[in-house]
Amino acid sequence: MATKKKKAGNKFAEDLIRNWEKTDGVNFAIALSRMTGWLLHVDWWTAHEKESIENMVPLRVYVGTDGNDIFDFIGKKRLAAYAKYVTTPLAEKRAKEKRGIVLTRFYSESDLLKLPLRVKANDFEINRAHEAILKNSSFLTKIPPRLNQIPAHIAAQYMFGWCSVFAEVKREIQGLPAVAIMATKYSKTNSLTKTGFCHSVNLHPDGEVEDAFGKQPLSNILNNFGILEYTLSEEFQVSNNQALKENSPERYREAYDLAVSLLQ
Repeated sequence: MATKKKKAGNKFAEDLIRNWEKTDGVNFAIALSRMTGWLLHVDWWTAHEKESIENMVPLRVYVGTDGNDIFDFIGKKRLAAYAKYVTTPLAEKRAKEKRGIVLTRFYSESDLLKLPLRVKANDFEINRAHEAILKNSSFLTKIPPRLNQIPAHIAAQYMFGWCSVFAEVKREIQGLPAVAIMATKYSKTNSLTKTGFCHSVNLHPDGEVEDAFGKQPLSNILNNFGILEYTLSEEFQVSNNQALKENSPERYREAYDLAVSLLQ
């Protein structure tokens, strides 16, 4: 911990670091999310995924991108390293029951403020964090810019589960081909991930692709998911989208209508 604090102290004042640690990073995360537009995350310790949120133990609030990069007051971390060195030690310290899992959830700021966190957000402390972040340009330059104006918590909903619907709506409105990314080999870090359908995107004439987080090189998305080998399938995109429509018609209509409003 001493080494971590020393390194972090190079970026932010030590008294602020101690304050952010005591408050689980909530004020820092809100300030950073407002400045960058990226996604607010909360890690929870819970016995199982269906546990009531009131019975979960909050561990840390932080900001994440559409990839595997995490940003909080200790700096930039890859997701696996952050889990190993930050949230897992916190879980071991705070867990009421030793058997359980660390559950990550994303939220809008308004929803975050309603959560049963250990510490409530404070406007004064959010402003202090904002000022501290502004003074550290080297920290801000490490954070990639958002590629569109869709709120991150809404884009994430399409990233995790409803990407086929977003791609279909974009195809209908803008005429961009919609395809499914079919992973045939993952990196060692993601070696336990089941091969097959991974994500849906739209193809642009210049070779780049687009999902709810914006237009970018396909290599970015492949790296985010840890995909080493893949194929693109328009046929699977069509069948997967149709299956969602038939199996969850109400949720499909909600996701479809929201995507239409976002893209128009």
